[in-house]
Amino acid sequence: MIKKALGFKKHSTKALSTPLNSPFSLYNVPLTLYSWEAKDFVEKGYTKNANVYKIVQKIIQKLGVAQLELYIDNGDDKAKKYRKYRSNKYNATPTEHVKKRLYTKALEYAPEESDLFQLLENPNPVQTWRDLSELFWLFYTVQGESFYIRETALNSYKALELYTVPPSRMNHIIKDDELVGWQYNMPDGRVRTWIGDDMKNVFHMKMASPLFDIGGSQFRGFSPLLAGLKYLQLDDYAIEAWLKSLQNEGAKGIISPNHPDKENWLNPEQREKTQEMVEAKIQGVDNKNKIVVSGMPLQYTQIGLSPDALNIINSLEKAGDNLCDLWGVPAVLFEKNPTYQNQKEGASRFIRDVILPYLNKQEDALNRWLVEPFRTEGKNKVNYVLDYDTSLYDELQISLEERKSLEGKLTLNELRAIDGFDSIDNEYADEVFIDTNKMPLSDYSGGNDFIN
Repeated sequence: MIKKALGFKKHSTKALSTPLNSPFSLYNVPLTLYSWEAKDFVEKGYTKNANVYKIVQKIIQKLGVAQLELYIDNGDDKAKKYRKYRSNKYNATPTEHVKKRLYTKALEYAPEESDLFQLLENPNPVQTWRDLSELFWLFYTVQGESFYIRETALNSYKALELYTVPPSRMNHIIKDDELVGWQYNMPDGRVRTWIGDDMKNVFHMKMASPLFDIGGSQFRGFSPLLAGLKYLQLDDYAIEAWLKSLQNEGAKGIISPNHPDKENWLNPEQREKTQEMVEAKIQGVDNKNKIVVSGMPLQYTQIGLSPDALNIINSLEKAGDNLCDLWGVPAVLFEKNPTYQNQKEGASRFIRDVILPYLNKQEDALNRWLVEPFRTEGKNKVNYVLDYDTSLYDELQISLEERKSLEGKLTLNELRAIDGFDSIDNEYADEVFIDTNKMPLSDYSGGNDFIN
């Protein structure tokens, strides 16, 4: 029976394989809990820090641009190029990205009525794949790890529904220094366990942890915020100090006599009336850009920020840059007035160094965990392939010069595929066209006289 606390619903036609509320005494294995509050990364590091929120949202939004496509590899000659490419793909450069698009074209789209396609369209009754994926990447970037849970029929690993759960509510179970199970602590106090073969229904993707200890830290993800905890504390402190400095800032300037003769200085009564006049006719939004005339020889002296206040502002900028570095996100993407070239290069590095490695890592893992049962189970075996379509990233588009350099190397249909157009059903479109105006120098009639 599936518990509603997680949002799971029981399938009416098939029994599900993973038990709930399995007593740990039956397994006789120790339960290892976190020695630190993992939920703090979300509750304090993400929801209460604007810089962390902006960085993580930038990553998640860019990850969401790539569309997860389901293909079928029929094993023909063209598809062999794709299989070879996947075995050692490094599509971080525009040229390699072109190869990926060409090789993916060798595959066929999976039919929309197939079970796996329908699962990706609606992984569970309350979420689309985009909703589910967004939450998955949120946990991954903030806590350093993320989980998918699949619900299956009895004696099967083909997913009927998919869910993601907060890593801070997942505990690992170890025995003899080996990971043997997972436990999910539900919000209502109940628990759900996956142990033994049931562990195969848990998809765990993590950032590698260098911590090896008796508690099994090596089996969990290493959050970037754990390494940058001091930067996070500095950022929080700087913001708090900046707010306090604003609250306690006091007067912005001083109005004083602009005359050395004390006879022309303001008396107490004149100072009080001048103060009232300033507050009524100068301060406030209603008086913005007004010109005020004074009949007295007065001057205004602005009080500058103290060195401590300036240090607070500088520490805000440095803390933000350091937080960006934790995820490899170029800080230039958050600058107010960056140069066009810096912004362009920063956006390109962001896709190459952060987004594509994340997508490739998840894509490979999902092809093993989620897709493999659909390939092998059942009478009609279909070689499904999941592949992220990254053609929508403008940062990976080739330049006009690069596009011209490919002419004479690729067929017309391959060039059309690069440009996002359908292929032409003509034998000439699958041939390489060359520039007929060019000829070898040795065939030129002028010969050596032309060279001399």
